[in-house]
Amino acid sequence: MKKPIILFLFIFLFFNQFSNAQLLEKLLNIQIRTGFAILNNGDTLLGCFEFNDSEDNYRMLVYKDPVTHKNSAYLPQDVNLFSIDNLYFRPIELKDEWVFMRVLFEDKMKMYLHKKFYTTDAYSGFYNQFLIQKPSGEKLLVTIDNFYPFKTKVGNFFKDCPAIYSKIKNNIYQANDLFKITMEYNEWLKGK
Repeated sequence: MKKPIILFLFIFLFFNQFSNAQLLEKLLNIQIRTGFAILNNGDTLLGCFEFNDSEDNYRMLVYKDPVTHKNSAYLPQDVNLFSIDNLYFRPIELKDEWVFMRVLFEDKMKMYLHKKFYTTDAYSGFYNQFLIQKPSGEKLLVTIDNFYPFKTKVGNFFKDCPAIYSKIKNNIYQANDLFKITMEYNEWLKGK
């Protein structure tokens, strides 16, 4: 008779401990964030979205309907723009897949951030990729790591601006200056 009572007490204490939504979110790695989404069909969603900064979130947007309490999932192809906690995301096509990318800069030049998730035999993780897009539509995907040929690829991408090209070739601008490079190029475009 004591075992069922002890088991019941244990279960009760366990659920009581995790009844707090924040603890449950941490346990399940799910975070509910407020924001809005503008769909391609013109509809606007306002309310709560699931966001836990994982690979699935860069491939799907989950909306929690406040009236019906049902979840609706949207692919990047269905969404024009969404915002969560004052961060803006746009759907972008990368090679053979559509993903959501965080908007860093949108003027004549556009710059987006994407978390690329990977898995190897030893471990898994992510690294940041930056997508830079010129007004002509030309794009460059930059990975900030030791193996990316930054000087060659980024230098060639900005070759039409002699001042920036020179700074990249002379190591004045390096990988951590990518945002500064994009801003300077944008100002150069406005002056043309």
